[in-house]
Amino acid sequence: MERKAGMRQSLSQRTQQQMLMLPRMLQSLDVLQLSTQELTNYIQETFEQNEALAMEDSRAARTYEAPRSSNREATRRHDEFLASQPAPERSLGELVEEQLALAGLESELEAWVRFLVSCLNEKGYLALEDERLLELAEEAGLCPEDGLLGRAIAALQALEPRGIGGRDAVESMLLQLDPGDEDYSLCCSLLEDFLGDIAGNKLPSVAKALHLELPRLEELLGFLRTLNPRPVADLVEETVPTLHPEVIVELDQGSFVVRVDQSGLPSLSIDSDVRALYKDPRTEREIKEYLRTKMDAARGVIQALGQRKETLQRVATAVFIHQRGFLENGPGHLVPLRMNEVADELGIHLSTVSRAVAGVYTQDPWGIHPLRYFFQSAAGATEGSEAAGAREDVREIVRQVVKGEDPARPFSDDELVEQMAARGFKLARRTLAKYRSELGIPSSYRRRSFS
Repeated sequence: MERKAGMRQSLSQRTQQQMLMLPRMLQSLDVLQLSTQELTNYIQETFEQNEALAMEDSRAARTYEAPRSSNREATRRHDEFLASQPAPERSLGELVEEQLALAGLESELEAWVRFLVSCLNEKGYLALEDERLLELAEEAGLCPEDGLLGRAIAALQALEPRGIGGRDAVESMLLQLDPGDEDYSLCCSLLEDFLGDIAGNKLPSVAKALHLELPRLEELLGFLRTLNPRPVADLVEETVPTLHPEVIVELDQGSFVVRVDQSGLPSLSIDSDVRALYKDPRTEREIKEYLRTKMDAARGVIQALGQRKETLQRVATAVFIHQRGFLENGPGHLVPLRMNEVADELGIHLSTVSRAVAGVYTQDPWGIHPLRYFFQSAAGATEGSEAAGAREDVREIVRQVVKGEDPARPFSDDELVEQMAARGFKLARRTLAKYRSELGIPSSYRRRSFS
């Protein structure tokens, strides 16, 4: 009986220990799969929720220091630090408000313009029909008059960025044209009547219809390419965070050194003043219990961040041992590499490798690349040639072949297959067409230059 009781106690302790470890393990897995930008947001959010954490943001060289006081005072100072952080970029609505403040519109028309801004889609288009706009305006408490709607649309389309409020891409580009320009009517005609022919590279027929020489048509098309079919794209791009590669590969005394650089990320630690407050025998029991919970959670986060960095270091080092040829000679020298190969070498699960490389970028002697870029499947090679190349390298060769073709007589897909075979790569025509599509290379007919 005693033996059975001991076994039950042992099993109970083991089960309890496993249940206690599980949240930490899950937290580590969640942190491991965060991209660099997601990790930055995670660190910021975690800091905001736990006053037992101290955060140093090396990007802004600012450090939060908790005072040697009660937990209420620590929370207040914590909130003050958060309030002092830089404000986010201006939204489209804020940009419009700045212009409306200077436009001098009557109050009713100004309210309509604000309403129309709320109806724009993510591209800056006013895509809804007038009838639907009038219905929504009435629901919003505005006077549903056709005259007001038309005036409000005109006022909206006069604002920056130019092209805002167009019904579609064509109208947005038309709004960016200067009616006083001598080529205004020709540009309007190209946008309104010939976009399909231009997309199909039927430039000779377009030039003939407009009584233009091909060089003159090319000049007009060059101008049209400067127009923005998505008028709010620049506003979106302004809010895109700067890319900070986490994995740095450098040449040092003839050897390549792989390191994880997190200097672009905020760093977390246990706040020394909170720890001192917890250890102070004069601190009330309830406050100690509260701080203990916060400090335990903080330690879990810091441990998960450390494990992520260690795993990323191991995976990246293994990857570049395989891809040394790329480091020495650049694109065109990748070798086929699968994640399960790296997982087997390191004795970790395949999913761990997949999580570790998700959203992570490297800075190497040849530029900045996603870490996933260095995991390549094999592409076909002819018998008697070198071993099958990495898929990305084969795509790069396709790109170079197309780049070197005669623009007046571009290679067809069949001819590209022949060109690749001459270089030692045997590809099916459908595979070649797939690579060409992935590279954004149009068909031979659309690549043909008539100049």
